[in-house]
Amino acid sequence: MKPTKSPLSHRRSALLPALLLGLCLAPSPSAGQSRLTEGELRSLDLLSRAFRQVYHDAAPTVVLVNTKQELVIQRELPPSHPRELSGLGSGVLVSPDGYILSNHHVVENADTITVTLLDRRIFPARLIGSDPLIDIALLKIEAQGLPSATLGRSDQLQIGDWVLAIGHPLGMGSTLTHGIVSALDRQSNILKEQYSIESFIQTNAVINQGNSGGPLLNLRGEVVGINTAISTPTGYFIGYGLALPIDLAREVMDDLLSQGRIVRGFLGISMTDVTPELILREELDLDQPRGVYVNSVSGPALRGGLVAGDVLLRVEGREVDHPNQVQTLIYAKDPGDTVAVEFLRRGERLRLPVVLGERQDDQHLAQGQRRLLDLGLAVRALGAEEAARLGFTSQVAAQLGLGAGERPVVIAEVEPEGLAASRGLLAHDVITGVDQQRISSLEEFNRLVANLEPGKSALFWVWRHDQGIDVRSLKISP
Repeated sequence: MKPTKSPLSHRRSALLPALLLGLCLAPSPSAGQSRLTEGELRSLDLLSRAFRQVYHDAAPTVVLVNTKQELVIQRELPPSHPRELSGLGSGVLVSPDGYILSNHHVVENADTITVTLLDRRIFPARLIGSDPLIDIALLKIEAQGLPSATLGRSDQLQIGDWVLAIGHPLGMGSTLTHGIVSALDRQSNILKEQYSIESFIQTNAVINQGNSGGPLLNLRGEVVGINTAISTPTGYFIGYGLALPIDLAREVMDDLLSQGRIVRGFLGISMTDVTPELILREELDLDQPRGVYVNSVSGPALRGGLVAGDVLLRVEGREVDHPNQVQTLIYAKDPGDTVAVEFLRRGERLRLPVVLGERQDDQHLAQGQRRLLDLGLAVRALGAEEAARLGFTSQVAAQLGLGAGERPVVIAEVEPEGLAASRGLLAHDVITGVDQQRISSLEEFNRLVANLEPGKSALFWVWRHDQGIDVRSLKISP
């Protein structure tokens, strides 16, 4: 899915210099001049034509994403009837066979996801994977021959570039807004994950609730960002929107499609901005604030020779002045990659190669997935619709001690010749616990499986509609 340029893209790009020249050279109206000249109108119409062409090409690729989450109030037994929490956002089709990029927060905790195309066709969607650290998600609908967007490169954006946003704000239907790139590498402290990476494209193109997950496009119609948030105290647009750079989103999509999970490089440092106060306090040999100050090191950074108090100047040859710039550069790398780091230490400029590692949570996920393969199992989170089909009601969940928002996993597939099959496990069995530990989410299940002791047996607590709870012992491969 490499970016390609259509003939229309080339034609639009050829119009832009003429448009800008026409705007610059057009004479200013005098006090008595009430109408624009034909030349001025033609120049302005070129920009309108560019906007219209982008919308014509891109709007069919932008989808409405509806989500539903079942909420159960369990203050008394039997629990009350389930209530639904509905949400909406946007997404963009990135392949003719139905892959869609959206935001993690749009589909987070959703029991069901449906996607509506511009032609009003509605499809159920499944979540392929997501990364809350940058707020991106990859969805899939079962369809072929769909319109798909062209992905551009966000690292080529400059402040002042025209951009357009398409989405479904406030549930009003497909909407186009325009603006410019107002800032790059913007950090806004809106992502709450511990290791979240904020390096947003800031734009004054109008973005409102419901735009989340939709594309930010350049005048060639290429997706350069995924609209993610608005900078506002009211919850509605008051001047600036934030979009995730498409280069980061592409990293997630490529990992999920090629490896089935997100693979992230890990440097192992905590960082902060260099300020005049920090220069004085730490007696740094700097005449002005620049670079990124290293607070602490562990893992790969420690092994590579970095120490607390170093000031990073360049990573992979690119200047860095804020922690999010370092995070973004590392995010694009894989564990095992070597990165060149230039830094100041007590006034001396040094350069070191550092071999990246992998974050512990990611290691747990990979380890859990490997062990499930060894057991001959594939699982997924149990959603509300599937739970209803299987008879795993709110009352059953309450009887098993599951609280509101806690979700066991359901077996998606069993390898016929595998260990799980030999122990009688079947597709659609619900796994509610492992070794007396209750399963509250797919992530928790993976963590529990990853931590099981090799060579020993583990007890899997399994619920089946016609049998209730049963316990099966599975031996973990060494």
